[in-house]
Amino acid sequence: GGSDTKTVAVRLTGSIDPVPTVLLHSVFFPTDYPAKDDPIVGLVRSQQEVLTNLASGFKQYLEYDPEAKLSLLGYTDERGTDDYNQSLSELRTQSAKDFLVSQGIAPERIDAAGYGKQKQLDAATVTDLQSRNPNPPPETRVRDSRTAWLAYNRRVDIVLIPSNVQSEQFYP
Repeated sequence: GGSDTKTVAVRLTGSIDPVPTVLLHSVFFPTDYPAKDDPIVGLVRSQQEVLTNLASGFKQYLEYDPEAKLSLLGYTDERGTDDYNQSLSELRTQSAKDFLVSQGIAPERIDAAGYGKQKQLDAATVTDLQSRNPNPPPETRVRDSRTAWLAYNRRVDIVLIPSNVQSEQFYP
């Protein structure tokens, strides 16, 4: 009989809790929105909900990776001049950024860039996205392939940095 006391050092590597999920969905805008004098107009309720969910998940993710950032990439459809579309894409990213900041994300955690009508999704990509969309929009909103193509290109994509995971580009 008897007893003995020993000390053991244990080193854990990795994470005990699962990595928080950040719901990354692109944000879509109506034609010619937002307006320069009222940038929140055009950020429709469904897209505000997308950004609210993103902000909630991102705040939890920051506990896992305190250096994480979001990159917002704005685009427009092909209509309009290059200068107009460049400005519009920048307004879109700024509108999304402002909304995320209003949800408690620090502005320095968000990079934003507008690309105007550069880097558009092509028709084949849009067709593929539509066929895989888990929640396709009602037929009344997307009448034909050109309308769908234009709608898919009026968006802000979101990238989680440093993992470089990009938002799902499914039109709502």
